[in-house]
Amino acid sequence: MSLIQEKFTSLFSNFDVTTAPRPDGGILLTLRSNDGRTFKRALTYQQMHNADQLSWAISAIRRDLAEQASELPQIGMLQSQQRFALPTYHSL
Repeated sequence: MSLIQEKFTSLFSNFDVTTAPRPDGGILLTLRSNDGRTFKRALTYQQMHNADQLSWAISAIRRDLAEQASELPQIGMLQSQQRFALPTYHSL
């Protein structure tokens, strides 16, 4: 297991973590949850070798996972909201 894979495995312990090398020197990070959901993110060489960029990438992954986990309301629920006509202005 590579050092970067160990880092992501420790950060995202609720997921099965795999990494695959990319031709540009980066990696393709794959996180697979117990219920079968898969999340993939490409990380560049610069992101993996710069502490600030790696920290930003980890924060972005956490944000995306949190967004993916929340259930968005169904379209039917949104469409049933009451609608109001926009105001109309008349010149004198």
